[in-house]
Amino acid sequence: MKKTKRKSIIQVSLKKPISTNELSNLNKMKKKLLIISSVLFVITCIVLGVILSITINKDVTAPRITYYNPTPAQIVDNLVNISFEVVDDTTQQNKLQIELYIDNVLVSTTTTYIWDTSDYEEGAHTISVKATDKHKNSNIKNVTVIVDNIKYSPPDDAFKIMTYNILESGKQPDWIKVVEEENPDICLFVETGDWDNAGNRSFYQYLNVFNDYFLEEAPYRGYTAQGISYSTSGEAIVSRYPIIDFNQIDTLTLDNGETYHPTHDFIEGVVNISGVEVHIIGAHLKASTGETNEQRRELEQEGIINYMDELGLVPIIYLGDFNSHSPEDVGELAPEVDLGDGPMRMLLYPNDTNYGQYSSKIHNFTDVFRTLNPTDPGYTFGPENPSTIGRIDYIVVNQFFAQSLINSTTGDTPHANTGSDHYTVDAFISMNFTEQISSSNKLNLVNFEENKLYYVNHHSKDLSFSLFCMFFPYKKVSKALYKKI
Repeated sequence: MKKTKRKSIIQVSLKKPISTNELSNLNKMKKKLLIISSVLFVITCIVLGVILSITINKDVTAPRITYYNPTPAQIVDNLVNISFEVVDDTTQQNKLQIELYIDNVLVSTTTTYIWDTSDYEEGAHTISVKATDKHKNSNIKNVTVIVDNIKYSPPDDAFKIMTYNILESGKQPDWIKVVEEENPDICLFVETGDWDNAGNRSFYQYLNVFNDYFLEEAPYRGYTAQGISYSTSGEAIVSRYPIIDFNQIDTLTLDNGETYHPTHDFIEGVVNISGVEVHIIGAHLKASTGETNEQRRELEQEGIINYMDELGLVPIIYLGDFNSHSPEDVGELAPEVDLGDGPMRMLLYPNDTNYGQYSSKIHNFTDVFRTLNPTDPGYTFGPENPSTIGRIDYIVVNQFFAQSLINSTTGDTPHANTGSDHYTVDAFISMNFTEQISSSNKLNLVNFEENKLYYVNHHSKDLSFSLFCMFFPYKKVSKALYKKI
């Protein structure tokens, strides 16, 4: 009887109806559970997706290293510009860790380094580059070179200097043959274009080509202009004599005090020739015919003459592609196209009615080729019809070299007609120019007496300065007055 009664009570309890409030709360709880489970499902999918993505897309590629200079097995000496490039597909370049070693000794953490080989023994040495990205992927590349500081010396009796417009970065391969045939001791290259790209890669490659060719000559060292945007722009200088300073000149000052930006930057290499600092200035004046282009050339020439005057009484060789004619090329020497001769009149004719006012107040300039070859046309633009444009490339020297000129030629080598649209201009200059400077106790005082009046007139606002110059000419009072060698 007790069991039956208890079952009845249970049955009655199970059949008790659920209230409306309870049902509503139950439904709310179900919704909350559904939302929570959905959110957890989404989060789980995202986490699993990220993990899967990381697993699939993990960066396992090491950075790539490309050497530009020096090249494997290259013979090196003195100062060597080590340059290379590191590229990584997934890492920003500034996040790469760079380590440069020489014989396992860390020397730099950048992609360029000037290596002084004089501190190392003769023989083989290993340059190692290690690059590591943010994912710890790393790559190592080694180059072995030969240090040989027992070398030939540059000439001590005379030197050969040359200017050569190589046409759009040297797009005609025979220009290299021309240089090998000419064998200059100092050379200015015009229209270097992309030589400054990728850490001066092309420039260093050509230096290696020439140094390998001239094995029994002092090696070339040099500089090339930077930031060049066009293949028809840029200059470079190479020299067997030490280049102790290099400047790229992108701003000039005109006679009226205004600044002027040339079409192509000028360059200046200060070269130590037998103990004398010679300022070698390279130019590429604005090209083409027309009044506007002529005016631009004249302004560029006016500005660079002022720059040379600011250097003071120093030995100067000014050369390059002037895109201008000479007032001395007349009659049978005259070209068929008129590019104007204003820039050359500024240099050569200080008493010229129109252009003499822009001439140097310090330097007396000489057109080397025309002085030594008064009847030779000396065409420098060709080769299809050189008489059309005529002579537009020049080597000009100031008074320090006037008595030391030996000879000068244009385009006289076997590959001259296939190397470029320009011919070379070269000049041999005797080392006896150094005697003139040595006799003045290594101070550039040539023609100082005739220039004293110029300085007095142009510094008239400073009377004490003028009197000091007049009565104490052997003191180094100003960079604009003297330049100690």
